[in-house]
Amino acid sequence: MRARLSEILEFARGAFGRNLGLKGLALAISVALWWFVAGESNVQYGFSVPIELRNVPAGMAITNKVERLVDVRLTGPSTLVATVPRNEVTAVVDLSGARPGRTVYPLTEQSIKVPIGVRVLRIHPDSLEVALARLERRRLPVSARIAGDSRLKSRIARVTVDPPELEVEALPADFSRLESLSTEELSPEKPEGVFSARARVDLAEGHAKIVGNSTVRVTVQFRP
Repeated sequence: MRARLSEILEFARGAFGRNLGLKGLALAISVALWWFVAGESNVQYGFSVPIELRNVPAGMAITNKVERLVDVRLTGPSTLVATVPRNEVTAVVDLSGARPGRTVYPLTEQSIKVPIGVRVLRIHPDSLEVALARLERRRLPVSARIAGDSRLKSRIARVTVDPPELEVEALPADFSRLESLSTEELSPEKPEGVFSARARVDLAEGHAKIVGNSTVRVTVQFRP
C-alpha cells in the first residue's frame, strides 16, 4: 500500500513539473491580457443596423410600412468595440405567436446580438409597430398573352391554358383588384399549325403570391 502511494506521489510531481516553463508563460500572457482589457477606458460607438423580422406566422402578412433600420450605441473596451462586425449585427424581432392587428414590439438589449464585454447603451427607436392581417386563398382563371401583328392574331382559332386556373394567396383587399391572371407574352414564330409553350404567370399585386407552380402550358391553334 505504501509503495503504491509513493508511485502516485511521484507521478503527480512529474506531471506538475513537465512543461512548467510553458505553463508559466501562458499564465503570464493571460494575466497581461486581462490587465490590458480591464485597464482600458470604455468607449462608445454608434451606427445603424437592419431590423430582421423573424417567424411571420403562416397565412399572415405584414401590412404596414415597418422601419428598416434602427440606431444603436454600444459601449465597452475599445479593442472589443472595434472588432464588432457591423454587417453581422441586426435587431431581431420575433413574430412567433403574433395575432392579426397592430402590435408594438419593444427593442431591448436582448434584441441586439453583440460580443461578451460589449453592452448596448441605447436603441432608437426603442420599439417597432407591426401590423398583421390574415391572407385568403382563391382560384383565379389564367389568360394567355399572345404577341404579334393583327394578321397573326386574326388567324388564331383557339387558345388553351393548362391548368386553366391557379391558386393565389393574398389579402382580401388585393382580391378586389385581382379577378384574373395573365401569362408572360408569347410570340409564335408563324401563324400556322399549332404553337405550344410553357409560360410564366405574372403577379405583382400587393402581398399576392401564387401557391405552388407558377407556370402553365399555352397552346395556340391557327386556322388552316
